[in-house]
Amino acid sequence: MKRSEPAIRVSIARKVFPAIADRPQHVVLDGVELTVERGSFVVLTGPSGCGKSTMLNIVAGLDDDYQGTVSFGKDTGKLSFMFQTPRLLPWRTVEENVLLVLDDDGPDAKARVAAILSRVGLSEAANAYPERLSVGMQRRAALARAFVIEPDVLLMDEPFVSLDDPSADSLRALLIELWNRRPTTVLFVTHDRIEAVMLATRLIRLGGNPASIVQDSGVDLSPDERLDREKVLAWRGRLFENA
Repeated sequence: MKRSEPAIRVSIARKVFPAIADRPQHVVLDGVELTVERGSFVVLTGPSGCGKSTMLNIVAGLDDDYQGTVSFGKDTGKLSFMFQTPRLLPWRTVEENVLLVLDDDGPDAKARVAAILSRVGLSEAANAYPERLSVGMQRRAALARAFVIEPDVLLMDEPFVSLDDPSADSLRALLIELWNRRPTTVLFVTHDRIEAVMLATRLIRLGGNPASIVQDSGVDLSPDERLDREKVLAWRGRLFENA
């Protein structure tokens, strides 16, 4: 049986941050080769500052100052990016913020927005402005905006950072639910090892200076097991035993 074409191929020979003022030139990524299979949930982890977000920005096309190539499968069309901050427009309601990423604002589009807001638990906040929402609710709105276009590739850069544990766990469970409903290809950045194990079907760890891939491991957990803290902790111990 012929395997489907990978969703993403990443080949970063070298990524350099130029010298600025009293800071010398810094090589952040060197020799990074990664193939992401369609429908997989790949988590990039590693120490802070090792180049995880830089790599994600390169994949997204937000940073083209590097040596190498990034390519997408021929059936890979729509791409969503969920940042560390929700990035909601303060002068638009929740509904309007989510509607903004769709091609039109007609009845069908509004129905799609209503459906995704219901799934993330924000139906009653549809007409609220971002300043009226808690940080957790703002991130739910950002998650709805990321999924409403039904992306082929979803890039996520520490989207649950700075949340308290219960709020973060709630959003991770919601993400698992949304992804299981429609398994898009996800590339997710985090430094949180528990979060990495809870979400990943495949875990990529960056390390070294400059950084390269030092670990590439599958994570074979069912959706229910991903919500079982004891099983997640057991996998964390196994995956990061020598880290």
